Amino acid sequence: MRLASLYMFALFVLGGCSALPTKSPEEIVIERAQQRIDLLMAGDYQASYEFTTPGYRSTESAGRYGTRWSGVGMWISANVTKAECAAAEAVDRCKAVVEVLYRAVGYDPLTTILTEDWLLIGGQWYLYQNLSE
Repeated sequence: MRLASLYMFALFVLGGCSALPTKSPEEIVIERAQQRIDLLMAGDYQASYEFTTPGYRSTESAGRYGTRWSGVGMWISANVTKAECAAAEAVDRCKAVVEVLYRAVGYDPLTTILTEDWLLIGGQWYLYQNLSE
């Protein structure tokens, strides 16, 4: 009897977990992209670097990555405003749109839009950095 009760409880708990709402690829990419941007703005280039694809990390050092993003020091704010993912059965690529407010020396604050490519690799979303840019 006790074993049957335990079994029923386990089924109830596991069944309840499957009923929890899951996040869409767009929601996940927005969260990860904003986390990466926040780390960049905090000057934590090493932690931000971990959001790049494994392939990128195998060819570029965290130091080079940090150099790429050295202009972040002029940013006043940066917010991921949306993500758009390919309409496919198995979504594996999304674009994140980042609105950046920055101050260039001698100018009033300006706004620019960055578009980032994010790839799903091994169940995790990563920023794709084009080495030729």
